[in-house]
Amino acid sequence: MVFVRDEGSVYNAPIDEVWRFLASGLSHSEAHHHRNAQHKSLPGFYSEDTWEEDFEGKPETFTVRWTTLRPLGVAYDVLQGPFVGSKFFVYYRARGDKTRVTIVGDFVSPTIPAARVEASVLAFFAREFEEDSAAIASMPPAK
Repeated sequence: MVFVRDEGSVYNAPIDEVWRFLASGLSHSEAHHHRNAQHKSLPGFYSEDTWEEDFEGKPETFTVRWTTLRPLGVAYDVLQGPFVGSKFFVYYRARGDKTRVTIVGDFVSPTIPAARVEASVLAFFAREFEEDSAAIASMPPAK
């Protein structure tokens, strides 16, 4: 298990706009080029998402169970994919018209050597952040 902390990313949008994007469902999934995305609401405050995407040059299927703790962040449990067994939390901090993003968690992988897990996680989240940033910037204004 590798502890990863990734902080310092900042969305150029206020926190309410970030949460509006995160709650957009299909738009959020489309921003990440997910294929065959499926969403299930579970009892309590949980949801589960499954999708396919290219990861490190090959197609992978991901499944995550998550719960939103708005306005603080989202807790994730990875059930399928290259980081199966990992648990992490993404939290958001309002900074005026910007929002800071921090990810902390314990990551494992059955397919990535332990020495490469942190670099793979950071690369994965860097891409996710860039895709989210572009999608948030192109969202129509809230009504």
